[in-house]
Amino acid sequence: MKRFGLLFLGVLATAQCGGGGGGTGPSPNSIVVSAGNAQVGAAGTALAESLAVIVKDQGNAVLAGVNVTFTVTGGGGSVSPASRLTNALGIAKTLRTLGPNAGTQTVAASAANLTPVQFSAVAQINGAVNIANGTTGPLTDTVGATKAESLMVLVTDQNATPVPGVAVAWTAAGGSVSAASVPTGAAGLSKVQFTYGTAAGSQSATATVTGLVGSPVSISLNATAGTAVSIVKTAGDGGAAAPSSQVNYTVQSRDTHGNPKGGVTIDWAVGTGGGSITPAQNTTQANGNATAMRTLGAGVGAQTATATAAALPGAPADTFTTTAAIVTTVQVANFSFTPSTLTNIPGGAREHHRPDVGKRAADVHHGRDVHVSVHEPSGEHERKRDGSSLGSR
Repeated sequence: MKRFGLLFLGVLATAQCGGGGGGTGPSPNSIVVSAGNAQVGAAGTALAESLAVIVKDQGNAVLAGVNVTFTVTGGGGSVSPASRLTNALGIAKTLRTLGPNAGTQTVAASAANLTPVQFSAVAQINGAVNIANGTTGPLTDTVGATKAESLMVLVTDQNATPVPGVAVAWTAAGGSVSAASVPTGAAGLSKVQFTYGTAAGSQSATATVTGLVGSPVSISLNATAGTAVSIVKTAGDGGAAAPSSQVNYTVQSRDTHGNPKGGVTIDWAVGTGGGSITPAQNTTQANGNATAMRTLGAGVGAQTATATAAALPGAPADTFTTTAAIVTTVQVANFSFTPSTLTNIPGGAREHHRPDVGKRAADVHHGRDVHVSVHEPSGEHERKRDGSSLGSR
């Protein structure tokens, strides 16, 4: 009987030690949040309560001496310490310091091969978390106008409750705002007046509370040109073309700030030199431009045409000038000329030449032949239309 009793006790002891033969004993089977989740605190500061987890084995008994790692997974900031062994109650704790921005911030806690658990906290800045655009009314107006409705932003906490007393910084591009900083009122709103700048096109205002979710808030606006008061020449003036050829003239109607403005009636008329212009009347387009085609007269010299905006104050008018001229190119190669002689050149015609080919043209006279000469090492020779030499000079 004594031998049997000893054998039974030996088997029982072996079973309690995990089966013998190198058994490992209890191991981590679960990790759960114990304390510190869902806190709210000021951004950049430590939370009031430590983050804590509890680790248990497969028999649901707490485990001491298990290493738990804490890792910041969202929002920045830090944990201290980053890892800790569970105490006799199976608990490991760390102190959480929030990151600098508002919003949800997270930490993960892990042990062994178990699925990590998550801690979440909300960081506030002056009690606020979010900023959003609250502007109403039209966002397009004439240059220089002041928007009738204020620009505004709404500042709230994590529960969408308006937060008063938060300073909002305002800036503008293209236009201007009435104040550089405006705190939120009781309804959580910060408001400014916006005045459109003098240049037509896209303009904007920006509201900023650094660190809030949604900051900065950009509000896009559009400025349109004012009433047209003038016209200016933009293309076609001062050129040269052959008699009876066609050229295009363009004017642009503009407001007092120089912005193009469409819808202005333009009357076109021939000034000097004869010929014609068409259409006789048209209207500037959305880009402020109106174009007419001028057919020059048959003569040479300066020819003019006018564009008039009779409906604008002072009936502004622009005069276009084009010089009608005959242009002939003389090609020089191996001391021959194509053409060799120019005849019946109108009075006032001018000579143009390229110095690099070593040629010059004789004076041009109305109704007379033109003789073209070249330089040779032995002297200078002239050739007429028949190609014969006129001799050395």
